[in-house]
Amino acid sequence: MKSASGISASSGAASGRFFLLTTDIPVPDLQPSRFSQEKEYEFLVAAVDVITKDLAARAARATGETQEILLATTEIASDPAILEEAKGFIGKGHTAAYAILQATKLFQELLAQSGGYLAERVSDVGNICDRILCELNGQAYPEIPDFDEPIILIAHDLSPADTTDLSSDTVLAIITEQGGPTSHTAIIARSLGIPAIVACNGVIELANENRSAVITVNATDGIVNFSPSKVELDEIAQQINLVHQRKRTKVERGESGYQTTDQRTIAIYANIGSAQDVPGAIAAGADGIGLLRTELLYLDRQTPPSLTEQIALYTSIFQEFRGKRVVIRTLDAGADKPMNFINFDSEPNPALGVRGFRTERKHPELLATQIQAIAQAEINSGADVWVMAPMITLPQEAADFVNLCRSFGIKNAGIMIEVPAAVFHAHQLTEICDFVSIGTNDLGQYLHAADRESAALASFNDPWQPALLTAVRMVAEAGKANNCPVGVCGEAASDPALGPVLIGLGVTSLSCNIATLTDVARVLTHCSTAELASAAKKALSATTAQSARAEARSSLAALKELAL
Repeated sequence: MKSASGISASSGAASGRFFLLTTDIPVPDLQPSRFSQEKEYEFLVAAVDVITKDLAARAARATGETQEILLATTEIASDPAILEEAKGFIGKGHTAAYAILQATKLFQELLAQSGGYLAERVSDVGNICDRILCELNGQAYPEIPDFDEPIILIAHDLSPADTTDLSSDTVLAIITEQGGPTSHTAIIARSLGIPAIVACNGVIELANENRSAVITVNATDGIVNFSPSKVELDEIAQQINLVHQRKRTKVERGESGYQTTDQRTIAIYANIGSAQDVPGAIAAGADGIGLLRTELLYLDRQTPPSLTEQIALYTSIFQEFRGKRVVIRTLDAGADKPMNFINFDSEPNPALGVRGFRTERKHPELLATQIQAIAQAEINSGADVWVMAPMITLPQEAADFVNLCRSFGIKNAGIMIEVPAAVFHAHQLTEICDFVSIGTNDLGQYLHAADRESAALASFNDPWQPALLTAVRMVAEAGKANNCPVGVCGEAASDPALGPVLIGLGVTSLSCNIATLTDVARVLTHCSTAELASAAKKALSATTAQSARAEARSSLAALKELAL
């Protein structure tokens, strides 16, 4: 049997033929240009313009976090700094193609050295360069084709732009050799409801050696088989059948919300990024919104949105959840979310620099206008609006934010727990705030000092890592002691196996990706409070992410029953 294993990024199973995505990107050489420097620069500017417009069009077709990622990618593509660097190479007699390749390499090195959020953009910048090189060479970029029949997609890695038009109707599963459990590929696969395995070492070699094979994918366990036996094919077929049955079954929801088998009500909210996501959240059965990102309103603008503009947008979203909770995050600018109207200082390590609330404090007028707009939109809509600030580190920062919210009439003000220092300050923070929400993506990355996009470090960013679970438990205990609700809005909450464990650790609510919300609710409504606590206890006692996951799953019989 020929198999490869990786990290589960989106649970599920698949069986069928695969398509190996290969890239045929022209590689420019050192040959001097046959054209003038002015002409070469014209070629480059025209190519960048084409690619930037294409990325913007893809962003317009996307929704949710996928759209947010693509808009940020579009901002990078149009960054004048890269063009200016390339212009320097053209000035030395090089072609536009060679110039953009060298400029991109320099830019990628700077991003990689910055670490954190910015290091995550290295592969995105590389993909932008590949697209520009193809445009300059007059050839089509090797896109994922339209398939005549459903297939399993295998790739070295996928950029956000590559995945824009993917559909679960034609792509049965995604396997990539690079990436990690919180990489862009993983996030997008979950948002589309497509089973996915990332950091699957050796899968490209096996795909090349077995071009015509029918393969099986157990994305729940992270295993790909290229020569499955009949027994294995039958087992996967049975698992796929269970998945289809599960999707046809309506999840039970009581009058007060989703309940465990012993009638404990657990709030399950949706993560959304724009008004386009609202119908999906409602259809998925969300109790409200647990994370409303506001960055899309600010991206791709030369001036910040006005008070009137913000009031109108927030009201349009809030009113769809009249009488329900809506948790909105204030602007998380900086790092990988540059804003044209904010003059960010040059920093040696921007990922550990000015972003989130740190940016807002340097631009108090932006924060004050946003909170004023949120307060008015709450009055207009009748929704129960809770406001939280990102990237809070110290108790004084939390107090300053809560006081600012109070000055505008906001009743429920809280913060994101995303950095280790906030975990250690959890008791003080939960005394100051009306609620807190844990962002497990950033918290896991900062806890382990591991870039989320690095395949070599993917295991550190596995949300089952015991250190991350311990941090969640510490915050949950602080919240309980101070009667402060503690939610999780990071990717961990969207895992149907891990979400229940988080509740067992003491978290009071979950906010999930729309595509996985229903499955998280299904598991919770099939478990008792005692089962959730037992699974959490076993996960906490484990020494590795793999054993934590295995121990917890053994305590949650509903996962096997529901093929999750």
